[in-house]
Amino acid sequence: MDCYPGIDYFVALCLAIANLDKLNILGITTVAGNQTIEKVTDNTLGLLSFLDSDIKVAKGAKGPLIREKRQAINVHGENGVGDYQFPKIKELYSNNAVTFLRDAILAQEDKVTICPVGPLTNIALLIKTFPEVVDKIELLSIMGGATVGGNTTPTAEFNVWADPEAARIVFDSKIPIVMSGLNVTHSTGLYREDVNELLKSTGKVSRMCGEILNFYFRGDHVKAGTFTPIHDACSIMYLLYPQLYSFKHMDVTVDCSEGLNRGNTVADIREWFNYDETYPKVLLGVDLEKFREILLQNLYKLDDMSK
Repeated sequence: MDCYPGIDYFVALCLAIANLDKLNILGITTVAGNQTIEKVTDNTLGLLSFLDSDIKVAKGAKGPLIREKRQAINVHGENGVGDYQFPKIKELYSNNAVTFLRDAILAQEDKVTICPVGPLTNIALLIKTFPEVVDKIELLSIMGGATVGGNTTPTAEFNVWADPEAARIVFDSKIPIVMSGLNVTHSTGLYREDVNELLKSTGKVSRMCGEILNFYFRGDHVKAGTFTPIHDACSIMYLLYPQLYSFKHMDVTVDCSEGLNRGNTVADIREWFNYDETYPKVLLGVDLEKFREILLQNLYKLDDMSK
């Protein structure tokens, strides 16, 4: 799992840890995104300590390949996780995410799936620095991009906009990709009443998730204050329950120009044009009610696992 832990990623990580019987998490690598690399790494270590998890954490890129980094304090808060304070920090395993990824991947007999839910800087560096790992990567389940529109500019989603050159390298790598873009992640989330119930919970994990998600409702990205997307959870939920999603294979090109088109994931959405399975699988729709049901069940499940 490659990430910059913000609010939605914390929920996604809880979903993953609740399913360790299905997912063998080899480690988590961090990348600067909504906050500095130091803060997002500390947030990851804090959450894993909170969950009493021994998953290894490696610190990754502190900024894009060639661009200046931009933070997203207004969405995720001053500390990147809705200002929630975790009491303890576990020990960092490695200061080099790229070599950690290489070693973890090559040590496995089987191929490995990577879930990048932030800027794709670490993954691009991995591909370019250690090309021998490419054949050992089964899938990249990416949260990023959009078939139409954006949230950082009229045409670009934040993760791809933050480091378009890295995203171009990844999408051009021919590694199998599942793209969870804004066109589907805007429909994967929880309602205000769901978060209210989490806030009432006496469970350790569900109550924490309620508190950090409650921060989201201060922002203007929620739908009329009634629904908040949990973007990053989509990349994990797809691995667990792919049947919840509709999709189409498409050619996807990342625009690395300047101006409004920077970071645009240009997807061939023509209905009459069909691409084969060697092209990215772009998720188009989701069964929201099933998504909500499964996500909430797993958050409450973690309460029992954390006792």
